[in-house]
Amino acid sequence: MKCYTNETEKNIIYRAKQSVGLTINEILKNNTLKINLKNKGNIGNIIEEYWFGIKNNSSPLPDFEVAEIELKVIPLIQNKDNSYSVKERTKICSINYNTLIKETWESSHAKKKINKILFIYYVYNKSNIVNSFIKKIDLFRITDSSEPIIKADWNKIHKFVSEGNAHTLSESISNILAASRSGSGGKKPDGTAKDLVIQPNSSVYALKRAFSFKQSFTNQRWNELNNKRYESILKILTVNSDNFEDEIINKISELKNLTLRQVADRFEIKVPNGKNAAATIVKKAIGFKNVNSKIKEFEQIGISIKIISVGKKDYMPYEAVSFPTFKFKELIKERFYEGETEFEEWDSCTLLKDLNRILFIPVLKDELKDSKVEDKKIGQPFFWSPSNEELILIEKEWENYIKEINDGKVKITRKPVKNGYQEINGLIGSKYTKIIHIRPHAKDRSDRDEDHLGNSIVKQSFWLNKEFLQKLLKKNK
Repeated sequence: MKCYTNETEKNIIYRAKQSVGLTINEILKNNTLKINLKNKGNIGNIIEEYWFGIKNNSSPLPDFEVAEIELKVIPLIQNKDNSYSVKERTKICSINYNTLIKETWESSHAKKKINKILFIYYVYNKSNIVNSFIKKIDLFRITDSSEPIIKADWNKIHKFVSEGNAHTLSESISNILAASRSGSGGKKPDGTAKDLVIQPNSSVYALKRAFSFKQSFTNQRWNELNNKRYESILKILTVNSDNFEDEIINKISELKNLTLRQVADRFEIKVPNGKNAAATIVKKAIGFKNVNSKIKEFEQIGISIKIISVGKKDYMPYEAVSFPTFKFKELIKERFYEGETEFEEWDSCTLLKDLNRILFIPVLKDELKDSKVEDKKIGQPFFWSPSNEELILIEKEWENYIKEINDGKVKITRKPVKNGYQEINGLIGSKYTKIIHIRPHAKDRSDRDEDHLGNSIVKQSFWLNKEFLQKLLKKNK
């Protein structure tokens, strides 16, 4: 097998293109190899060794040394519409807290690893790993427009570690380049976390972490590779990427205290009828071509926009904030945090991806029931990601729901009411939780799901509690 470590960029890309369409079994050819079906990392090792002739190693240098190209293999999953999306984050390199504080961005180990990356996207076959096949390749260069955001992420992580706060790191502080949990995961019998290491400038132990590209970033790049069209909010709002969140808030804040009618008139927007009227007006006023437009930077970072109606006086939301529906059978297979041998933090838990980064835009509504849509006023917008303390509580509540589902509490009973019956399940409601709860999220009673025990129930989703949202809104108003 020819080794491509010292080959030119042109030859490496040519070789990579030859792999498109091949299964892992075809790449292995007649080589015998014991494959751990639970370890997806094996696919990267197989492609590296059996296609490019590079033996598995721990070298700090890029995989293709002469061309200075790092190789990263990214699993795809097939969606309901037969399209594909990136399954998980992409680990770049382990973080050594002691050496990190001596680096600058330009001299950093992380930057050397991501200056140029050959992404090889493959369709992951869960039932038979060797039948996974390579779909496309892509050469990423950090000189792309994303470098300022990546650099800002690195500097933020560097600051945390330099100040002795590595133990407070979380993925939520980053936009693209995250300090993701690494190691075997889990807890010791005494309840303390495994994978704790000494950090500089502090006596507090910190979790092992690795620099990783968030799933949202590589997924946006995959979509763009497949000709998906995006708008750029940096161009729409003419802001720069160094502190674009602050600038976005400043731009939207220009609408603060205006009624939706005033905003609609200013931007010549027809006031729509229906529940999404506020969302349509605000998004079009920001610069979206339509309410469903895809924004490149938001897709890269995993930002979702939630426009919520709240009371003018008490800032209590009129409704909880929902996330996409889940399937019970899939939900109970998820894990909140897991070790790197299978997948890492934020890879499996769908809810954590939904919570990654949210832009809240409150719309202040008069308490009068007959108040018109156009009389609502724009409130103070803000970005939110769960803090470490909030994540601990979310994890506890999420794990409790998994236990309840496994215990069969999805089973419904029918309670007679005036016009028929009401379906009641055994899952606890928002009254018994602090941040999240599960409740119906279906078109109607016929829009149903089924748990692992065969219990039929209307489709459900996770929701953020109204009381928790009220605290966020008051804090940020």
